[in-house]
Amino acid sequence: MIPPVASHDFSVFLGSDAGQAFMSGNWVWFAVIVALFVFNTALGEELLFRGVLLPRMQGAFGRFDWVANGFLFAVYHLHEPWLIPSSLVDILALSYPSRRYRSALMGIIVHSSQSVFFLALLLGLVLQ
Repeated sequence: MIPPVASHDFSVFLGSDAGQAFMSGNWVWFAVIVALFVFNTALGEELLFRGVLLPRMQGAFGRFDWVANGFLFAVYHLHEPWLIPSSLVDILALSYPSRRYRSALMGIIVHSSQSVFFLALLLGLVLQ
């Protein structure tokens, strides 16, 4: 597994004294991060991959369209190679439920659950 680059790892920044001091009481940056999570996760990745691409992939890939969609999602994260293994696991967590229930909402719910978890942790830092 490829380790994340420390200068690109948000958790390393938040674990540092400088990161905690920066986020403490910083509601503006909290709002920016919330907006990034909403627009990237729900409106960006999930609506593109599960809402637009997945229904159109059935003609080319048949009943394995959800597998191809998951691999395409992993390749999309090529700029963050340390995320590719977890993106491959997301094939089952994101692509299959969206295909099974024919709704991008399933992928949005699963993918957004991690964002809600991290936002709750970040809220703890902002409230310090």
